[in-house]
Amino acid sequence: MRLATIDIGTNTAQLLVAEHDGTELHRLHAAERFVRLGEGVDARGRIGDDAQRRLLDTLRAYVRTAREHDVETLSMAGTSALRDAANRTQIRTAVADETGAAVEILSGREEAAWSFAAACAAFDDLAGPCLVVDIGGGSTELVAGANPSRHAPTYPDAITNRASLDVGCVRLTERCFDAQPPTPNAAHTAEQIIDDALSSHAVPLEGSPTLIGTAGTATALARVHAGPDSTWDALDGRGFSLSRNDVRHWRERLLRLPVDEVLALHPEALRGRADVFPVGVVLLDRIMAHYGHDRLRVSPYELRHGLALRATARLRK
Repeated sequence: MRLATIDIGTNTAQLLVAEHDGTELHRLHAAERFVRLGEGVDARGRIGDDAQRRLLDTLRAYVRTAREHDVETLSMAGTSALRDAANRTQIRTAVADETGAAVEILSGREEAAWSFAAACAAFDDLAGPCLVVDIGGGSTELVAGANPSRHAPTYPDAITNRASLDVGCVRLTERCFDAQPPTPNAAHTAEQIIDDALSSHAVPLEGSPTLIGTAGTATALARVHAGPDSTWDALDGRGFSLSRNDVRHWRERLLRLPVDEVLALHPEALRGRADVFPVGVVLLDRIMAHYGHDRLRVSPYELRHGLALRATARLRK
């Protein structure tokens, strides 16, 4: 079966076209555009006209690409920005009129489940407890599980607990940073908001779980750490590992750089996210500190892959 999934996030819209051979998913095409749908949503509670135009332009192109690949099924899902926007019904109607496809708005619970599934699908050695961290533009999902590899391909069955934090790299950048680099007070305020969110949304963990990072911030940091000349591909199915010292090093460095110098660290990985990337790394650093973890495994798969796993799971029923 050939299928396409579109993940409409707060910062990016991502397309995946894949073939399911009855056992595994094989990527045929992937694309990412930075639509910044959540621009101003935290302050105004609405998606603005410019963001809506960027989204519609992107989705028209994605649906056209999916049809060119002769997909049998297409699923399109929105997350934090659409959940929070007062005009989400208007946006969904506009998308349906422009593309002929419907947008599903995922609950935080659904987003967490399929982000977890995607993150775990990259590894076949996940025994014992684990914690998946998905830093989005508008929210951060924390999902705990036990023995995910034993549950493949129905990874959500391994979930034991989860929390959705109302902090993401776009939301926090707009709320706390008037400039890049930020002032020390602005950085401290962002850290305090993150720490408060972590303290008020406890995710009980057993033993010493494997910490897994998924989605844009984690994969971008892996690419920045590996360097512009690295051949590591965030979509090729191989994971990456970062130590707590690695994350702390980049946190300290990024908070001292203007946006153009952040972008210059790895233009390909940071295109469209350089201005919000420092806050994303601060989030990763605070999460590792909160849970006392010294290593982060980076999964190359994110929600669009999880949506494809969900589509194939429904076919098995």
